[in-house]
Amino acid sequence: MEFGNDDRMLYLRDTWKESNMICDVSPLNPSSNGIWPAPNFTDPNINVHFWNHAFPHLQLIFLVISFLWQFLHFFLRRLGMIRFTSHMLTGVLLSKSFINENTAARRFFASEDYKEIVFSLVSACSYMMFWFLMGVKMDMGLIRTTGRKAITIGLSSVLLSTLVCSVIFFGNLKDVGNKRSDNALSSLESVVVYSIQCLSSFPVVGNLLFELRLQNSELGRLAISSAVISDFSTTILASSLIFMKELKEEQTRLGSVFIGDVIAGNRPLMRAAIGVLFVCVAFYVFRPLMFYIIRKTPSGRPVKPIYLATIIVMVSGSAILANWCKQSIFIGPFILGLAVPHGPPLGSAIIQKFESAIFGTFLPFFVASSSSEIDIWALFDWSALNGIIYIMVTSFVVKFILTTLPALFYGMPMEDCFAISLIMSFKGIFELGAYALAFQRGSVRPETFTVACLYITLNSAVIPPILRYLYDPSRMYAGYEKRNVQHLKPNSELRILSCIYRTDDISPMINLLEAICPSRESPVAAYVLHLLELVGQANPIFISHKLQKFKTEETSFSNNVVLSFEKFHKDLYGSVFVSTFTAVSMPDTMHGDVCMLALNNTTSLILLPFHQTWSADGSALISDSSMIRDLNKSVLALAPCSVGIFVYRSSHGRRDINDTVLNMSSYKVCMIFVGGKDDREAVTLATRMSRDPRINLTVVRMTTVDDKLREFSEWDKMLDDEHLRELKSHASVDVFYTEKAVLDASETPGVIKSLVSEFDMFVVGRGKGRKSVYTDGLEEWSEFQELGVIGDLLASHDINSQASVLVIQQQQLMI
Repeated sequence: MEFGNDDRMLYLRDTWKESNMICDVSPLNPSSNGIWPAPNFTDPNINVHFWNHAFPHLQLIFLVISFLWQFLHFFLRRLGMIRFTSHMLTGVLLSKSFINENTAARRFFASEDYKEIVFSLVSACSYMMFWFLMGVKMDMGLIRTTGRKAITIGLSSVLLSTLVCSVIFFGNLKDVGNKRSDNALSSLESVVVYSIQCLSSFPVVGNLLFELRLQNSELGRLAISSAVISDFSTTILASSLIFMKELKEEQTRLGSVFIGDVIAGNRPLMRAAIGVLFVCVAFYVFRPLMFYIIRKTPSGRPVKPIYLATIIVMVSGSAILANWCKQSIFIGPFILGLAVPHGPPLGSAIIQKFESAIFGTFLPFFVASSSSEIDIWALFDWSALNGIIYIMVTSFVVKFILTTLPALFYGMPMEDCFAISLIMSFKGIFELGAYALAFQRGSVRPETFTVACLYITLNSAVIPPILRYLYDPSRMYAGYEKRNVQHLKPNSELRILSCIYRTDDISPMINLLEAICPSRESPVAAYVLHLLELVGQANPIFISHKLQKFKTEETSFSNNVVLSFEKFHKDLYGSVFVSTFTAVSMPDTMHGDVCMLALNNTTSLILLPFHQTWSADGSALISDSSMIRDLNKSVLALAPCSVGIFVYRSSHGRRDINDTVLNMSSYKVCMIFVGGKDDREAVTLATRMSRDPRINLTVVRMTTVDDKLREFSEWDKMLDDEHLRELKSHASVDVFYTEKAVLDASETPGVIKSLVSEFDMFVVGRGKGRKSVYTDGLEEWSEFQELGVIGDLLASHDINSQASVLVIQQQQLMI
């Protein structure tokens, strides 16, 4: 259509209807000319609002959806629900159930012109990128290392439950081709519904565990492994069924199929062959190219943007190829994502660049657009409602039972069995996408799709709070037995878990372990845990370097740790036993790796590096990691044994214990004793240090003139006196004991300051919850609560100390 004025064409509506004709401007102008166009024509068909163009329209919908789900999640998260529930409720609010047909709001959210194609394309790309990112996050090593328990639970939860549901609903399959009633459930709908209900998808399970922060627990690892097995088994089965269906429809005979494929070019076997070829190319051509990109990327430098852009183009091509092969569009991107090496530098670069946009904006849009056809009011007059509810509830019960039974068979506690059954029965974005695809292809009717979406919403709203109630991973670390240094038998093996965050922590930790005086009579078993942040992959990884049989991308980051502690083991052979581990997990759940390893190996002490490091002269702060500080606090709160935080000062002006051999001098250690169980633990460890002839130990006890003010607990005072009496009478230990008298807490900083220049290291107790005249009121001024009052004073930059500090907290018993 033409209006004779070319200037007016800039402001024409891109697409509109006139009677039976659809008129559009060519070429299409998806972007508006601004909120306030300069001309203002009298003809309403010529003046166009900016939201009538595709891109501004899309941006407004993004804005509305983002505001709604964030608003809902602000309240629902307090009830223990996850973000996906808010996404689903946003879709329900914007669906036919609450926005009537032929209204301005409905036309705004469900456009009938070419913008509908744009919205569908954006939704498809969102879902496609979601599966690609989940493929990048997945560790293929899980398939190789998965145990029998995960394999059994994964196969039973999906394949066996599908088989049982098929037998249960076999009677419903008799109406194939029967058109008795339009309202009756067809056999195809029944099969589609219970098949989707029996699925357990890795992205859905992984996202649930991440939201609940359970992915690092023993149950979370088992659930992720089981979901991976379920995903691969169902993907292979679904692809095979689709191929057989296509083969039957083509009515191809095996004797002539290859000739027909060559001639027709689109027959089932041809598509299957191209699909298999794509998988081979992905893992034997594309994956080596990814390693080539990694080799070309200098260490510590970001991946070039051209590489990332090329990968995304290939992702789009893989989706088109999967669609041509009659498979779901996410299969191609998911396989391509599996071929990308997870973790840094490439996998983490892809995740960091796209994850926020996809998970924060595009996925809620996909959920809302997929839920737009929900019509709750149509269910009131639907006679087959009870039948579809029966199928869904029965499928859930069957899946729940067939997941619980294998878990019970392997001896899991009943609560954990119920928890993993709920995890495997959780429904999320994969099931929504499956129902949306079935609805689009006509396999299920609108009423069935509505019930399915409502079930997914209810499922996602109920299961997470129940899981939070059933399973608390911190209870696995509860201390019911005494695991500390004070209560060890004389000359028994001291088991210590040493954590390494940075390469700068290696040498200080080795020096500290050597200062603890390992010997053949009283050996030290050092369990060294290198902690790495999880970036660019979905599942946490725990590696035992003694048991490791294959090389992963993570092991290269721990080479320095492994080699350094192996040398330490050889230097003190027979006195020190070293086992090295690497844990790759989220910062919020790293404490789970630390506590679980300490619990499994019955360690008496966990050593943690302080979150700050200083320059060689101690004048400048080099690093200050809030992540490490939060991790240290979590370990202090949940540890199954005693914990020590080591504040290391550089050896500039101060010596390490090995320097005493060269200088023919002693390494001076001071233990400041205020009182309480933490101080008794600290003085026990310091006494063990003094067995080393290179170490000169001084115990300084704070005293006051009025003994009634010393401690609120007379029992603690009696235990302190007895413990120090044993220390002074111990013939085999050379300890210098002295007392410092103070009137009140105001004199304590002065006493501390007078000592800092005389010693190379201080050992103090944290004194959590301690009430003492020596520290009363100082807690309010403490910068680092995790170090306690005395430890905070010694670590303070104001005191100008170059001595290292070891702060000890004794095991917190749960009885």
